[in-house]
Amino acid sequence: MGGSGRFLFLGNQDLNGILRGRSVPEARIDEAMAEGLPWVPANLTIGALNGLPSDNGFGPLGEIRFVPDPSARISLGPQDGGPAFDLALCDARQMDGAPWACCPRSALKAAIADLKEATGLTMKVALEHEFTVHGLNEPNHIAFSLPAGRAIAPLGQAVLDILERAGIALEQFQAEYGQSQFEISSVPTDPLAAADRTVLTLETIRDTARRMGLRASFLPKPSLQDVGNGVHIHFSLWDGSENVTASADWLTDRSAPFVAGILDHAESLVPLTVLSANSYSRLRPHSWVGAFTCVGLRNREAMVRLVPRAPSANGANPKASLEYRVSDATANIYLALAAIIRAGLAGIAAASPAPPNVQHDPADLSPAQKSAWQVRPLPDSLDAALTAKAQADAAAWFGPDLAAAYFSCRRNDAAQAAGFGFDDLAAKLSLVY
Repeated sequence: MGGSGRFLFLGNQDLNGILRGRSVPEARIDEAMAEGLPWVPANLTIGALNGLPSDNGFGPLGEIRFVPDPSARISLGPQDGGPAFDLALCDARQMDGAPWACCPRSALKAAIADLKEATGLTMKVALEHEFTVHGLNEPNHIAFSLPAGRAIAPLGQAVLDILERAGIALEQFQAEYGQSQFEISSVPTDPLAAADRTVLTLETIRDTARRMGLRASFLPKPSLQDVGNGVHIHFSLWDGSENVTASADWLTDRSAPFVAGILDHAESLVPLTVLSANSYSRLRPHSWVGAFTCVGLRNREAMVRLVPRAPSANGANPKASLEYRVSDATANIYLALAAIIRAGLAGIAAASPAPPNVQHDPADLSPAQKSAWQVRPLPDSLDAALTAKAQADAAAWFGPDLAAAYFSCRRNDAAQAAGFGFDDLAAKLSLVY
């Protein structure tokens, strides 16, 4: 039985991929939805293990405001006899209502607008999230099996019911390959809605699992023996009502330079889409995670996989998408999507040539083939990913203040991780992500 009353939580996903914010009781909900709530700028950089980076760029000064978006709100039920909670996602704004330069959600809005202005194109995004559920008491989890699907169905249905009331649909909620591993797939929509729905969905899964005596974790690598949990970002490019992503099972003149831009800026994208020190334990060859800079038709070892789906009679691929495979749920989804758009725009601006269609496991290519096709291994550690070039690109895409704060968080992550063995760090982060 739930308790009486209702609270409203206003939140914004921070630079460590964690939703943080403030709550008000039922009597203040209307006021908070209309006016928002104050927030401390430095809180954007609170680490996954708590604590602030010493060089976070904000210090003790300043104040911003979380301003909620009524279209990004969900109602969660009561838990453990307590009141129900509503969750509303917010823009971080200056106190006069102007956009704040370090708001990730606003950074995505700006990237979407620039894509449209520069190219006339829009984007649709859908995401696949893998995650682990602890407490199911299913020691013999069989990959993709009916028993495993049955085991997760009560949680899945409870989540789907909550999401449906908020107007959010999922295409799949299914058993996956790993031990107690499952996957959700979202419905394609515009990038901002896709990011908002991702945050709301993941918080709903975690919250509902707790209510059912379970624990859901999206940690990328729970143990070195596990396959790990990734995020696959499917996106397509549209000119009005026409999907211009692919034709005849390959890239079009509109999509090819966009993809080339992603590959050209791959090393700068990775620290924005693969956030934590734990994340990099997934980025290994022969692991279907896209650990090399290439694009390939239906190639799950490529950084970007083209998924053409069924062609039409004229050879077009009206349901095609591109799958960016190098991401996980530690990332700030707003910055991850914004960075993909920015890298693609850079490729279009440079008129980058179409990349080759790599139809091999890139790890098995000869050095000469890798050089000819510009196939490079991605960074295999957080320290290796934090280059001056990556921060410079982030500053060009998002402004110097946001880039400096973001990279201070990543350096703080790397420093904290150095004090733990893999298992100890994974155990702590599993409770966060």
